[in-house]
Formats: sequence, structure tokens, C-alpha cells
Amino acid sequence: MILQNRKFSTLILSLIFFLGSILAFTRASNFSDGDSYSIILAYLNFFNEGIYTPSRGAYGHPIPELLIGFFAYHFGTPFSNMFCFSMFFFSLIFFYKTFCQSEKNIILFFLLILSNFYLFFENTNSIDYPIAIFFFSLGLYFLKKEKFFYAYILLGFTIASRANFLTFVYPILLIYFYDELINKKIKNILISFMMVTLVGLFFYIPLFHLHNYTLGFLDLPFLIESDKRSGWYGGPDLSLKSLFPRFGYKVYSIMGIYSSILFIFFSSSVFNKIKILNKDNIILIFVIFVNLFVFFFMPTKILIINPFIIFLYIIFFKYLDTKKIILLIFLNFLPWLVTYQVADITYKEKDICFAKEALSYDFNISIQRGKFVDYLFNEVDMSKCYSQFMGPYSINFKKGKPLKLSK
Repeated sequence: MILQNRKFSTLILSLIFFLGSILAFTRASNFSDGDSYSIILAYLNFFNEGIYTPSRGAYGHPIPELLIGFFAYHFGTPFSNMFCFSMFFFSLIFFYKTFCQSEKNIILFFLLILSNFYLFFENTNSIDYPIAIFFFSLGLYFLKKEKFFYAYILLGFTIASRANFLTFVYPILLIYFYDELINKKIKNILISFMMVTLVGLFFYIPLFHLHNYTLGFLDLPFLIESDKRSGWYGGPDLSLKSLFPRFGYKVYSIMGIYSSILFIFFSSSVFNKIKILNKDNIILIFVIFVNLFVFFFMPTKILIINPFIIFLYIIFFKYLDTKKIILLIFLNFLPWLVTYQVADITYKEKDICFAKEALSYDFNISIQRGKFVDYLFNEVDMSKCYSQFMGPYSINFKKGKPLKLSK
């Protein structure tokens, strides 16, 4: 019976992986994340000119720039998308093995997470977030298994994939070695900090070289007196009036426009069952709150709070019964078909090629077609926006062909 269950689980997971891969492949260069093309450009500039140009202007994320650029150059953006979705898919397996310990069926776990449209859809882009999530999940898995050397290497890779993950990595190591620290044993924590830092910094050498080995790339407006910008790398003004509406709306969106209310109703049940002093739970709760805190000051892309919603799902998965989990899954899938809006948003620019910057909100409830339905029938193709920056690669980039064919 166990063997049959394993075969069935493998079959269903393979089907989920296949469907995600198909979506990643068919969207090609029609990215929903405006930074995807710049990640590929960072690779092309370094490959052709030997000059490192960070994908985010002031800073970059070296490992994703290398991996995504490689796949796009040699195989085309459909395959770089599939690579990123694969990283996200396998990260869920390692999160399950690390925190859930086979308490419930793994299929239920995958359906809970991937029924969230944003988690499923946004991680089919050629973007750095799923790569960082993968290294993070694998690093935590090896940490749990006490395979420390591999854990430290992979957590270093995590920081080299998304620098903001250092807000998770170092505190998690402190949590993990807390018992040793209170007994004044600091050997393991020192080794872990040193290895993670050295591995992470190694990949940022080109960035340090570009800035003459200074911290000039930390172009934070609120730390630089001469800088009159108030936002964080193009984000909103650092004021409660500007930050809170964006923060609240995007957290509500990723939690689910229907299922959000269930998180409130089910939270008391989870709180009554959760073991607060359990080391795994401390890590989960810590990541949730720190990720939300960071996102409050930079409420730009929903992908930034991937860790928040994944770890929130893990906690609810562990402590809710199967019927309640199935109800969450159902309400997660519902926005794929039909959604509602509580406000009409006026944007500064109406051109699809410009970044969306909200100017005003008028509260007005309206029913709209679902996110996935809208994607299937929406004729907007963002690849035409990004291809104008790709120079000689623009034609093959727009068609999703290997960029090397442009030469």
C-alpha cells in the first residue's frame, strides 16, 4: 500500500511539474517581472564585453545572472523559464522534508502552495527569486540533517542569489546553534558565519570591483544625505501614507482574495496547537515576520514575500486538519477563474511598457475574470517591451529562440 501511495504521489507531482513547465515554456519572453530581461542582459554584457553590469543598476545577483543568462543564450527564454520553475518546484520538496516530516501527504502540500496563483505563475519567470529559494531550502535541509559543510555552502549560494536573504540566513544560524551559544560554545557559529560569508562574498567580487571595492552599490536613499530620493531603489516614498496601502494590498493579494479570511479564522486553531519553542517553528515564524518587516519598506514586487507566504503555508499545513487545508486549496484556486477588485486604481502611466505606479485609489467593488483566465485570453505581450533593450538579440529574444543564434 505504501509503495502504491508513493507511485501515486510521484505521478501527481510529475503532472504538476509538467503543467508548470508547459506554462513556463509557452510564455517564453512574455515575462511578468520587469527585471527578467535585465538579468539576461547582465550575462550578455559580461559574455561579450567582459564587463559586469549589474542587473538592478546599482547591484546584482551573480548566480542567477549566470545561470539564467546561460540558459537564455544557449537554449532560449522558454528553457530559462523552465529552469527557474524547476528550482522553485524542487525547493518545495526540500521545505516539505525539512519542516513537515511526512505528517501529511506531500500532494496536499504541493496543492496548497501551488494553488496560490502568484506563487505558481510568478515563479515561471526567468527571475532570481526561485533560484535563491531553492538554495535556501536545500541549505536548511542539510542544516537539519547536520550536514553542515553542504549547508553553509548552499546558504552562501542563497545570499549570492538574493542578497536580502542574509536577513534570514545569519539569524537562522544563531537560532540553530542557540543551545551551544548559551553554553559559551562558539566554534560552530563562527565557522558557519565565516563559510557562509566567504562563499557569498566570492560571487560579489565583480560587483565590489565595479565599485572600487567600496560599498558604493548600497545606494540607499535614507542613508545618503545628498540623495534627494525618498524611495528604496525606485520604490515608494518612505512614509506610512505611501508604504502602508501598497504593503497591505500586496500582502492581501498574495494571501488570496478569498482565502485571506480563512487565515484569520484558522489562526486561533493553529495558535492553540503550535509548539512555539520548537526550533523549526521558531525559524518559520522568524522568517515570516522578518520578511514582512523588510517588505513593508520596499512593497514593490510580490515575489519579495515568497518566503513569507510559503512559510505561513507550512505552519498551517502542519497544524490544520485535512478538511481545512482542502478548503484553503479550493479558495486559492477560485481566483484563477473569477476575481473581484475592491478599488479602481489610477496609474501614472497607461502604457504597458512602463512600470505601474499607482496615483490614486477609488473604492469600488467589481467582478472580473480570474488571473489565469485573463492570462490565457489577454493579448498583451510584454516581450515587445523588453526586446527593445536587447540590441542585436532583440529578434530572437522576442521569439524565444536561443540568443546565440543572433550572432
